[in-house]
Amino acid sequence: MTYAVTFYSVVLFVHILAVVLAFGPTYAYGVFAATAERMDPRAVPVVAAGILLWNRVTQGMLLVILAAGIYLVADGPWEFSDFYVSWGIVAVIFTGGMGGAYFQPKTEQLKTLAERDIAAAGDGPVTLGADFQALNAQIAKAGMVTGLVVALTIYVMTAKPFL
Repeated sequence: MTYAVTFYSVVLFVHILAVVLAFGPTYAYGVFAATAERMDPRAVPVVAAGILLWNRVTQGMLLVILAAGIYLVADGPWEFSDFYVSWGIVAVIFTGGMGGAYFQPKTEQLKTLAERDIAAAGDGPVTLGADFQALNAQIAKAGMVTGLVVALTIYVMTAKPFL
């Protein structure tokens, strides 16, 4: 049996790799943030800066995911009306919207609140305020919902239900 590497299979690889690179690190955001807050609250703005940077990378990767997905549908045995294709397009729009309209500005705000609390503490111990904690909890809830959408999208893309 011989296997040929086709342009289609390369685009499929790029599509899957873009998903892994874009969203893989996002599942660890909560661990990174909680560890920084617990071990040294002064590190929270640095972790937030890393999250903000990766969110911008993720936004770019969404374009790769979408472009590769459109090619895969156009060149493959799929139709844009197939459930899993429609789901994927909606998931890209949803995650892109959440990233740009919610996570980016809210994480900037969280970073600003942490910096304010650190400055107020001077050289003493840092306690991140109630407004920081409330926003952090809100972001965590939105992150869980968005993470669930990404996980369900991976399921829908691999299992292709209703096909």
